[in-house]
Amino acid sequence: MLKQNSIILGVVGGILSFIWAYDHFPLYNISLLPYGIRLFFVIDSVIAIVAGIIMIMIFKLAYLKVLYVLNLVFWWINYLLLTLTRILPAPLIGKPLPYSFGV
Repeated sequence: MLKQNSIILGVVGGILSFIWAYDHFPLYNISLLPYGIRLFFVIDSVIAIVAGIIMIMIFKLAYLKVLYVLNLVFWWINYLLLTLTRILPAPLIGKPLPYSFGV
């Protein structure tokens, strides 16, 4: 039962990682953004793709449970950046980012 739940968690987490990358990769093409921010979105998207692959494959690599911890740290940092840049000034911009709600 526990192995089946970890497989489901890994597949759902992997799919959500791919969706995150799909949503953020095109932000590189916005020429109004500074290059550093555009590069951040590309790097973040690539890491999200790798994290998604790791989440989906982790049940086959049961001896590498440390990858779960690395994945958790990556998404925790992403969450902090996402929330804190809406409250505090964003790096390289100097002001809080607007809320978009998918617009």
